[in-house]
Amino acid sequence: MLACVLGRDSLYEHGYITVEEGGKIRISPAAWRSRSIAKYVRSHLEGKVTPWWTPRREEYFQWHRTRVFRKTAELTR
Repeated sequence: MLACVLGRDSLYEHGYITVEEGGKIRISPAAWRSRSIAKYVRSHLEGKVTPWWTPRREEYFQWHRTRVFRKTAELTR
């Protein structure tokens, strides 16, 4: 069941969320297409900033934004 695997790490690894420069969590349009994912991000992540972002880690987060993050509402890869 999808609800069992929901969590920040899983959503990040599947491209439903990413981290902008400065640490703000960005939510993919694809996240709103799944009721379970939308409910989780709305209550736990929307409008949040992660303390994990640092200038030293920005290169990795930038890579994730361009290679993994789902920029469109399309659910399939």
